[in-house]
Amino acid sequence: MKYRITEECVSCGTCSSVCKNRAIRMGFPCVITNKCIGCGTCADVCPVEAIVPINEDNDKDKDLN
Repeated sequence: MKYRITEECVSCGTCSSVCKNRAIRMGFPCVITNKCIGCGTCADVCPVEAIVPINEDNDKDKDLN
């Protein structure tokens, strides 16, 4: 399962510091889905729960390749 970062993100950087695949880009935070292995560690550590699974049926959930 891949993840995306929602507008609730406060850009604290916690997620990017735990991502072993360097699949999170900060600045304008986003998950680089071709690097994401779907482990969910980023979502587990997010203090504001701003990282959620991508709903592949929802056109609004786009990924960055």
